[in-house]
Amino acid sequence: MSSDTPATPESRSLTRNIWKGIKWALLVLVLYFVWQQGAKLYREQGEALSGMEINPLWLLLSGACYILAWLPSVWFWRQLLLSSGEQVDFGPVARAYYCGHLGKYIPGKVTVLLIRATLLKDFGVRVSVAALTAAYETLAVMGVGLVVFLSLIPVVLNAEQLQQWPAWVQSVQARPWLVPGLFLIAVFVSLPLLSRLLNLFAKKFTKSEVDESEAGPPAAFSLKLLYLGVLMFLVSWILHGLSLGMTLASINGTGLQWQEWPRWTAAVSAAYALGFLAIFAPAGLGVREGLISMILAGSALIGPVNAVVAALLIRIVSFASEILAAFVLYYSFGKSAQDQDDSVQAAADSQSIDSQ
Repeated sequence: MSSDTPATPESRSLTRNIWKGIKWALLVLVLYFVWQQGAKLYREQGEALSGMEINPLWLLLSGACYILAWLPSVWFWRQLLLSSGEQVDFGPVARAYYCGHLGKYIPGKVTVLLIRATLLKDFGVRVSVAALTAAYETLAVMGVGLVVFLSLIPVVLNAEQLQQWPAWVQSVQARPWLVPGLFLIAVFVSLPLLSRLLNLFAKKFTKSEVDESEAGPPAAFSLKLLYLGVLMFLVSWILHGLSLGMTLASINGTGLQWQEWPRWTAAVSAAYALGFLAIFAPAGLGVREGLISMILAGSALIGPVNAVVAALLIRIVSFASEILAAFVLYYSFGKSAQDQDDSVQAAADSQSIDSQ
């Protein structure tokens, strides 16, 4: 049989089923590992866990900070839409963005894009443009998150962990600003190339998931906009770190330990970026919790018990915040462009009748 022979529907279906089975197996394996670690910790620290008190005020502040941390992404996505010729207000974009967050709890990563694109369709935005720009934004923010995590690795290593790393890494820790600075310089210098790669990956990410009969969006987005986006995403990840810090403050009884902010930021950026790459795990389930607890546990001020509890709490806080934000925004900006035009026309007709 020739290698150019097209795959039959049966073979494609078999391939999809095999891949689906692999993803479920990996998810079960990760969840089992996290469960085993949690059970081991409970056996060793059961007394400390049972006596732990949680301050709900810090959790509320953490949730508010979590929602705020995504606003740079909403702004960036809207700028991409505007640069693609789509005229849409900030409110509907925020509505689609936060509602789309709930799609990540469904297996597969494209559900988020489909929800966001569908909700903007009611406001006159082409589905293909909405999906492509949403994919571009997602890849950009997660890429910056991965860079943030890598740049903070030397900063968050403790003395015991540091001994296992090469000598040059140990020498770098004496100058904690060096690695983050070099990473940022490297990112900004390489952005022209990264911009092209983002366009290619975004198109691949949305391929066959949108209506290809529509007129396609521009092939590339403004490099200046990408530079601004990177700066905004840095702010975003810093705020996500603060949200985790507030979650920790709810259980440690000592308030915010500001010296640990780099560790908070490294933990959440690693958890979200690497959790996003784990396509087998809906919303990075298990992967996020494992990474956050592992990175936080490296601090003597936090410890393994608080690290695991914080990892579980930040999942609950983020999920509850996403549901609340989606509910409020969905009903606050639910009127489509057509509905708005009809309302304006009805008001004009009413005034015309009154004048007669």
